[in-house]
Formats: sequence, structure tokens, C-alpha cells
Amino acid sequence: MNNPTVCELQIKRIVEHLASAPRNSAKNPDQHAAVSRWIISEFYQIGLDVTHQVFNIPGHQPERTGINIIGTLKNSAKSSVTKTIIIGAHYDTVPGSPGADDNASGIAALLECARVLQKSNIDKKVTFVAFDAEEVQPGAGALHGSSHFVSSLSMKNLPSSAIIFESIGFSSKTIKQRLPSLFQFLFPRAFRTLKKQAFAANSLLLLSRGKGRELSNHLERVAAQPEILLPVLPLRIPIWMPTLKNFRRSDHAPFWAAGVPAVMISDTANFRNPHYHRETDTPETLDLLLIKKAAQMVIDTITSDLI
Repeated sequence: MNNPTVCELQIKRIVEHLASAPRNSAKNPDQHAAVSRWIISEFYQIGLDVTHQVFNIPGHQPERTGINIIGTLKNSAKSSVTKTIIIGAHYDTVPGSPGADDNASGIAALLECARVLQKSNIDKKVTFVAFDAEEVQPGAGALHGSSHFVSSLSMKNLPSSAIIFESIGFSSKTIKQRLPSLFQFLFPRAFRTLKKQAFAANSLLLLSRGKGRELSNHLERVAAQPEILLPVLPLRIPIWMPTLKNFRRSDHAPFWAAGVPAVMISDTANFRNPHYHRETDTPETLDLLLIKKAAQMVIDTITSDLI
């Protein structure tokens, strides 16, 4: 493939900027607001058409709001394609954590996808969304930004697919991959794959449900290309299977609920990363090459004729 490529130095710059301090809207409102303004500025510098959504976060007195930041490829305006591909990641953190993996890594991949795809002149509609309020809000649950975004779309304007980056930067040569309870029995094929890999903590999960399986298959094929060679673990949940809590903890879940084929890409967070939701989730703990490969996998999938 001769597509434009992702820059590891750009990823480093983005992660270090975002993870300089916690960015929780309740506990760190100034830093949270500064980060949202910074992402808007980055979208404009890339050359995207930029809008934003302000929404209420329930259960708070006085009322508290969140902001989704939305950027669309400018060449999308002249595209004859009517459906949209969404690439999303959340930018808020839990209190006290600088959130390098969760989820500066995802925002870094999103921004690099936007930068490279804006230069590619593809004839597809691609929209990038930096979601707010993904993390649990006191007394009000989680996933408020992505839920608001999806609920604001009409049925005829639902995207054709969505790809969500969620904590994609941690790998380890010493820590082993852990699994949710019942995983071995619910997904024996995936368990056997991990067992053959000696439960190495160096792959990225491709989590899909129902029709999202096709998108997951495309990503898997691209990940195996010699230019990328990214180890992935596809986990495909049948549409008939109840979705366990551990499989709907990020911004892909509202898309699933709306029937949109969506894939979450993740290093599995707390099932691997000992710094998850801690003050030690800092840039130096990340594998920047893993983030780079994740972004390149998505770019090469979108610029191909696969989707």
C-alpha cells in the first residue's frame, strides 16, 4: 500500500500534551476546557470542517455540560457517498489520572487518522468525533457524549460504520493478558488464540457485534499486511448474545444500540494495564509504535475499497 503514513513523533507530541494533567470536567474543569479548545484548534489546523455539540450531563445541580468536538473531511462535501464513516475516541479522564493510555492514546490515533486522510483526497465521508463524558460521572453513569451524538442523528443519517479507539497504547513483555470472567467458555476460539500466544500483552482487541463483524474482518486483514504487522485479537459477539458489561464500556456501545456496525479497538485497559485509572497512567508507559500501527490499520482500511 502507498497510502500516506502516520507519524510517531506526532503521536508523542499529542499524548504528551494531553496527558500533562488530568482532564476531568468535574474535578479539573479548567484543564478539561483547555483540552477541548486544543482539540478544536488541532482539527482546524488539519483542515477539517469543525462543529461541536454541547449536552447536559444528567444528575448534577447546578447543571453541568459536556462538549463533543466534530471534524469532517472537507472533501466529504463533494462526495457522492451518502453514508458516513465515524472515527471516535473520548478525551476526558477519571479524576486524578492524566490518562495517557485512557485515552490520550485514542485521541492521538484519531488526530493522526484525520491528518493523513485529509491529505489523501479519498471520495468517502469521514467524520472524526472527540467524545466527552465517556468516563463514569458521579451518580449519572457514563458514555454521555457518544450517547448524545448518536441520539442526535436521524435514522437516515446514521453512519454506515464506526471505529472507536479506546486505550490503545499499552503493551508489555512481562505482564500477561488477563480476561473477563466466563471468557474462556463464551469465546473458546479467541481463548485458544490467546493461549497459543502465551497470553502475550502485545495485541489489540477488535471488538465487534453483529454486522460489525465484516468491518472487523477488514481491519484484521489490513493489520496482517507486511507494512503494519499488528497483532490483533478479533472478538465478534453474535447479535443474539446478551452483551456483557465488560463489552459495552466504551463509546462503541451507543452505536451498537442504534444498529450501527461498530468496532472498538483497545489494548483491553484494566485487563492488561496496571496504570489504568491511576495517576501513573503517563506517556512514558506507552508503546507509541502500537498506537501508530492502530492508526495506520484504520487509515489503510478506509482508503482501500474494503469499506
